[in-house]
Amino acid sequence: MNEQHQQFQNALEELSTLANPDKVRFLEELLFYFTISSRGIWSDEKVSEFEKVEAFKWLNELCHRIWNIKFELQREESNDSITRLYENMKFYREQSELLRVHLVPTTLGAFRNFEAKQQEPNAPNSCLPK
Repeated sequence: MNEQHQQFQNALEELSTLANPDKVRFLEELLFYFTISSRGIWSDEKVSEFEKVEAFKWLNELCHRIWNIKFELQREESNDSITRLYENMKFYREQSELLRVHLVPTTLGAFRNFEAKQQEPNAPNSCLPK
């Protein structure tokens, strides 16, 4: 396992310990970051239009699953949300090689930004360990 994948696993482990409101905030950050990664997919001149469309199709499906997880967290109906997030990411990365190369770096970027926002003095109350 390379360092980036180890960081990804560590981030998921940390996320699983957070309170639901913090998980929701992370998922919102991740959904935003997926809009950024979609721009990267779109502007990649090394891949075919077909590969781009396939990556967008599966990223769209993944985002639908993330929205569902987020809504369940907000209704206090989910206690395995991070496991389900991981399982969905694992499934959708297998559907598109182009999407696969974006998932881990995008998730890590979202997690780092989430952590930075939690450290801001005016951040909402957080259960993230300081």
